[in-house]
Amino acid sequence: MSQDEKVDDLHIDAHGHDGDPHGDASHDGHHEHDEHDEHEHDDAPLADLLPTPAHGYWRSLRELDGKAAFQVARTGHEFPAGADRPAVDPLSRRNFFQLMGASMALAGVGACQRYEKEEIVPLARRPEDQTPGIPQQYATAFELGGVGHALLATAFEGRPIKLDGNPEHPFASGGVVTGTERHAGCSTFVQAAILHLYDPDRSQSPTADHGNPSSMEAFRALLPQLRANLAATHILSEATSSPTVRALRTRLLGQGVRWYEYEPLSWDNERTGTRMAFGDRPARPIARLDRAETIVALDCDIFLEHPAAMKYSRDFARSRRQNGTLGIGKMNRLWVVESMFTNTGAMADHRLALRSELGLPFAIALDARLSGGTEPAAEFLKEPKVEKFLRVLVDELRQNAGRAVVIAGRRQPPAVHALVARINQLIGAPGQTLDYVEDPDVDRPSHLRAIGDLVKALAAPPGEHGHTLIVLGGNPVYDAPADLDLAAALKNAKTSIHLHEYRNETSLATQWHLPRAHFLEAWGDVRTWDGTVTVAQPLIAPLYGGLSAIELLSLLLGEEKPGEALVKQAHNDLGFEAWKQSVHDGFVAGTQLGAVQVSPVPFQVPPLSPSQQGGSLRTNGDLEVVFCQSSFTYDGRFANNAWLWETPDFMTKVTWDNYALIGASTATGLGLDNDTMIKVKLGEPGHERELELPCYTMPGQAKGSIGLVLGGGRTAAGRVGGNGTRRVGWDTYKLRTTTGWDYATRASVSATGRAYTLANIQEHWDIRTGIAHRPEIGRDATHVNPEGLAERIPELIRETTNRELQDHNHWRAEPPEDFFNDLANAGNKDRPGEGGYSLFKEKDYSGHRWAMAIDLSLCTGCNACSVACQAENNIPVVGRNEVMNNREMSWIRIDRYFKGSVEDPQVVHQPIACQHCEQAPCEQVCPVGATTHSDEGLNDMAYNRCIGTRYCANNCPYKVRRFNFLDWNKEWRDARNRVRRLLFNPEVTVRMRGVMEKCTFCVQRIQNAKIRAKAQIRAGQRPGTVGAPLPDGEIETACQQACPTEAIVFGDLSDKDSRVAKLHEDRRSYGLLPETYTKPRNRFLARIRNPNPALAQGGHE
Repeated sequence: MSQDEKVDDLHIDAHGHDGDPHGDASHDGHHEHDEHDEHEHDDAPLADLLPTPAHGYWRSLRELDGKAAFQVARTGHEFPAGADRPAVDPLSRRNFFQLMGASMALAGVGACQRYEKEEIVPLARRPEDQTPGIPQQYATAFELGGVGHALLATAFEGRPIKLDGNPEHPFASGGVVTGTERHAGCSTFVQAAILHLYDPDRSQSPTADHGNPSSMEAFRALLPQLRANLAATHILSEATSSPTVRALRTRLLGQGVRWYEYEPLSWDNERTGTRMAFGDRPARPIARLDRAETIVALDCDIFLEHPAAMKYSRDFARSRRQNGTLGIGKMNRLWVVESMFTNTGAMADHRLALRSELGLPFAIALDARLSGGTEPAAEFLKEPKVEKFLRVLVDELRQNAGRAVVIAGRRQPPAVHALVARINQLIGAPGQTLDYVEDPDVDRPSHLRAIGDLVKALAAPPGEHGHTLIVLGGNPVYDAPADLDLAAALKNAKTSIHLHEYRNETSLATQWHLPRAHFLEAWGDVRTWDGTVTVAQPLIAPLYGGLSAIELLSLLLGEEKPGEALVKQAHNDLGFEAWKQSVHDGFVAGTQLGAVQVSPVPFQVPPLSPSQQGGSLRTNGDLEVVFCQSSFTYDGRFANNAWLWETPDFMTKVTWDNYALIGASTATGLGLDNDTMIKVKLGEPGHERELELPCYTMPGQAKGSIGLVLGGGRTAAGRVGGNGTRRVGWDTYKLRTTTGWDYATRASVSATGRAYTLANIQEHWDIRTGIAHRPEIGRDATHVNPEGLAERIPELIRETTNRELQDHNHWRAEPPEDFFNDLANAGNKDRPGEGGYSLFKEKDYSGHRWAMAIDLSLCTGCNACSVACQAENNIPVVGRNEVMNNREMSWIRIDRYFKGSVEDPQVVHQPIACQHCEQAPCEQVCPVGATTHSDEGLNDMAYNRCIGTRYCANNCPYKVRRFNFLDWNKEWRDARNRVRRLLFNPEVTVRMRGVMEKCTFCVQRIQNAKIRAKAQIRAGQRPGTVGAPLPDGEIETACQQACPTEAIVFGDLSDKDSRVAKLHEDRRSYGLLPETYTKPRNRFLARIRNPNPALAQGGHE
């Protein structure tokens, strides 16, 4: 059997077992290419195939291993075999467009605008707040996991098309207004939430009797019975911070209703831990990273998974960048102890990989060394690497008392959070780098306890009218602990109702399903992490009808009030003007949770288990399994979102799948490799739970720890995320139980003997210079060491340390001028000293000179820029199979580089988009002038000129151009797909098949700013003259606006005082591939690390 036949059989087998997530899984071109090249180049020396990665950076284990097949596949061909062939199979094309769901087939009602209601006789003028063609922005809010996020929504003539953080909010996104720039940053989940609004898979009508079509009238007829049985009613709600919900809940509790709250991912361990540390009342810690010089993250991804991640990212960056300039004066230092390699770990100055279960003995040891107590008897603490890390960390915490903070993650048990609270007291953090505020719901039991109590309550003997269960949002049948079997418990309820935007797994298990309005269609209120009440206002009438949670609760109370009236009633202490201002601003001023003074009390630390007392190495059967939040689906709720599935994972760069993460040494010991199907077993013999899924070998992962990514394997998500016949990924909740909720021990892993290819994009779009294959460059170089020249040229990542930057004023990221002289003269001895590096005439820019700077020291790799770009610029998704053919369409890719050993690497994230070169190679080869240079330095695209030769993509050294292999317009002719246009940004052309596209520096925003300034000047609303340069910061690109750390800066180089001009002159600034003399307008700032001198050698000691 050929390799291709094996792969095809594998995917058919996987489809039958857990479902091939993506339809047709044939990848003949890719595998034929690998097999052919492997035989053809068996004897080729590796040195001839790929130069040594500059500065020891590498992107994947395959690249590091230097296997011949990989070298040829990646360096012999920048574009894989088959990448130029269009998909022509009608069946696979039809399946493909079914997969696209919301992003490809948005069907719905298009007449729901935000305009005021008009009479049959048209108005002579539009309402005052509506100007056709001019976008409007409204403050609103989004709740995720019971935590509010303040948003600024952009709408075109009543159509919401873009979501961003609200910079006016005092906390939610850590918004800081700098000059004229007003952005707060937001996560990928917030950016992608707009896609659900127009999803045709959303529920559009009620169902009864487990799926039969019904109506709201039929449900209203049931209301008297529900009201009469409130004393036997159980309400299971997803976590919410809404004051309006809380007010309605109080009234329902008074009538005998029992209320339960459940979230599969929560911070209850922190609540319980602070209750242990400070007595009988929990407190919420809020770190002040902008004040901290030493930051310790204990199994906590503070930049992505923490409820205050956006604010923490911004505050960390502000502290990292002293006085606006990174590398001047003292920088903060980030220490990370974790099992999974997170983005916070990637930003760390020192990182220690430890199993999650070892967080407790590590915290005990840290507390003991700071307080003079007794250290635990744990063997791993005696290991030289761990002992040195702990010793140096303790010394630094003592030295920086009052300027340090420790943060523990949600997976760590309550005892660790209690210990962290005591450690923060010992280092003087409270009131300096740490604030405590009151918990907003002190009496609430933990989510895990609440869901267990509900199952017990439903099993109790019912009353005269039986149990009534109402589920507000969420999907507990899918994500509740597997040992509770909630689906079976629901059968004990005589009446069960589920309110949700989708008919998901829980809807199928309940008698009634009611469509819930999208948050952009309904009034509501939430609290951000600091407690600020944030108002959610609708931007569009409900596309498919539906109720909000507060409207349903109002109906149960015998009232039928609209959402706005209910929210107003909850805040009736506000006068009319104050309410109006709150809606406008998006928040109620002065509503932060009150600060609390805490005093530590003695508490009992649980004894260590045998595995916690042992060393770092574990044997099969005694492995640790850690349940991880998904970058694609969060906890599964975003499973029908194609934008998120196609956005590569922050660290693995995998798309369209979830998987098991295994460290390199652990994988080697188990005989596993990437693209291998494994079986994971948990539980005692005779009561084991098992699951088969693919594994990914993750550098830097703790030994003996297996990470299982949640949120896959959905059976009722929709056409994108999976249904009863086709699933995307694997359901890891099947292994998650009440006793192994955050992590579980005593796990075993074995290979199934089958392979499975993950759609990983990190090895796509190689940037190659070809200089390494030109020995004359090295021979003719006179001012630079010949070997060093060939080594330095491929450097894409530049870095140094803070101490090096301060001690050596001569250090620069950019090569010296004589480098270019040598390079220019090396290949042409007949013209030495001409002083020119280009065959083309330099352009003269007398007006704006748009440019961008990206600071690698501040980029956390969060992907917010990539999803924001997709939403702003109407970028399509292509599906798993097309991703594997190198056909992904994203205009921004974030390359992830490892450096160092596989077990303990350092990481750098590098966003790559069009560099807008002043001497652009793409422009020189386009036969029809479809890509040209503007007088402001933009590399513009004229889509209607493009004939799809792809010469420009072949000639682009940065590999940032994307080609439309499919005819998106053809699918719109189907009436079902026409309303998809509601999502599109009307200011950006929608491209068709055969057209090349790329980053435009958001030229539509540039033009809007010019037009707006001209109109305001002519109307006397702003000073200046028409055509004068725009103030710095007035224009923000979509990626810049979404970036929480301000790593991306855009502006005008002609303004010497602009931030981008100053950053371009910074000695950390460098352009990619300077030897090509393309003169890119996008420059990078070198990564600066700040290691402790005692651990400086080895970095992540």
